[in-house]
Amino acid sequence: MNDALVYIDEYGLRGTNFYWHKYEAKGLSKQDLLDTGLTSDRVQVHTDIINQLVAVDQLFQARGYVMFVKEGYRSKALYEIMYQRRVEKFGQVETDRLINMVAMPHSLGLSVDVALWNPVTDTEVYMRRGGDGTDALFVDFYKGSDNQEDKQYQELQAWVIGIMQDHGFRLGTRREYFHFDYRPEAEHNY
Repeated sequence: MNDALVYIDEYGLRGTNFYWHKYEAKGLSKQDLLDTGLTSDRVQVHTDIINQLVAVDQLFQARGYVMFVKEGYRSKALYEIMYQRRVEKFGQVETDRLINMVAMPHSLGLSVDVALWNPVTDTEVYMRRGGDGTDALFVDFYKGSDNQEDKQYQELQAWVIGIMQDHGFRLGTRREYFHFDYRPEAEHNY
């Protein structure tokens, strides 16, 4: 166990480990997860970012949402098996669009995948249409659309990105609208 990691729920934050619940859909087995050291759906992050995440959550709450962390720390062992299984299931080109095996940013505990949560309905607030496929995971997919729903997705994504960037986070190298690396020394990248 890395002493620099903390569980977000101990700081009043909500979240769940993405791979704990989606392992079958991503071509993994429960044993694969256990072999990498993942034993529950609790999210861990590096202690250096917990205060920023708490501050972000407070801003989300001021607008009627809650921050929901879908993934924080991911071990290198999980990266490796997850990557292998995704390539087997989805192909290398599609997998490489989403997974950064060079930097493995989640392995430092300084990266998070975030979503908005509606505390009244206790459901996720979607910032994309699932039927739009992988391309909709990347920033500005909906930019310039005249469709009202697309405009709402774009506005929510831009709002979340702005708040995260104001707290030292930057979009990851894949430029997914929900993935942020803590790099306060870097300039805003959106």
